[in-house]
Amino acid sequence: MSRSLDEREQIPAAHALHLAEVAAGLGVEKARLFDAWGLSEAEVADPERAIDLATVRRLVATTRTLTGEDGLGLYLGTRMQIANHGSLGFAAMTAPTAGAALEVAMRYVTTRTRALAIGKQVVGDRAALVLEERADFGEARDVVLVALVVGIWHIAQALTGRAIVGDVDFAFPKPTYARRFELLAPGRVRFDQPATQLVFDAALLDAPLLMADVAAHRRACEQCERELRGERELTARVREALGPSPPPDLSAVARGLGVSARTLKRRLAGEGTSFATLRADVLRERAILLLRSDRTLDECAGALGYCDAASFSRAFKRWTGQTPGGYRDASG
Repeated sequence: MSRSLDEREQIPAAHALHLAEVAAGLGVEKARLFDAWGLSEAEVADPERAIDLATVRRLVATTRTLTGEDGLGLYLGTRMQIANHGSLGFAAMTAPTAGAALEVAMRYVTTRTRALAIGKQVVGDRAALVLEERADFGEARDVVLVALVVGIWHIAQALTGRAIVGDVDFAFPKPTYARRFELLAPGRVRFDQPATQLVFDAALLDAPLLMADVAAHRRACEQCERELRGERELTARVREALGPSPPPDLSAVARGLGVSARTLKRRLAGEGTSFATLRADVLRERAILLLRSDRTLDECAGALGYCDAASFSRAFKRWTGQTPGGYRDASG
């Protein structure tokens, strides 16, 4: 998991407005909350405004104190709507299938924030949507990740018109409100895991979306591309290039992107990451999903490009602190 980005990274201020709505529902008047925040409602309602991570942490801490509610993410996630995400949201909701919508989110998420990345892995009949933390949310971490998981779940159900079931892994310790989340969740919930992800039936990726519109989707994607050109998009392009299994090496990716290996390394460093970090992230995500299948450790190792299970085991323990066998046993 890479967290090399700095405090200047931001998220849309609209999320703060949703947090204020949650607090109001929990009995804290908006005027009191905004006064405690040191912000006005007009400031966070501005669709062009963003807030930095230090502000995110401060707002969450203040709201927890005023409401007495630790599980703010459970409430915040239900307020997430895909229409709140501008061109990215419109491109996703008009996509032909759930899988196409996920591809849109993966490619264009940096037009909304660079503090988080979205990944996808598919092994056999299981798929995983992986939420990767690219910056440190500190004490707000669980609120952000729980809200995203709940929000994605609700949005997926709204876009497909079907109940979504699956398991959820969180890469943070079990919180005080875990039981409430487990009762509401669409499947098994686990904490202290190597990655934060939603694991579901891969057939869902082919599910048609209720609001699919070819022409509208094309126009929205064109707008997203224009917005993306103003962002640091190389990291996302490298992750896309690492899609084959096993993922290609630095030289192969550089050739595919039309640059030298040295240039690729330099430009990634300018975006606060490295090729080795991105490749390890992809391998880790894929390994976790492979270990949920019925493949042997040798087969998992081969699918990831390792010569034997021992080499794979050493790498997996380096990524997660667990052996593959230990992780598989805990997964049940």
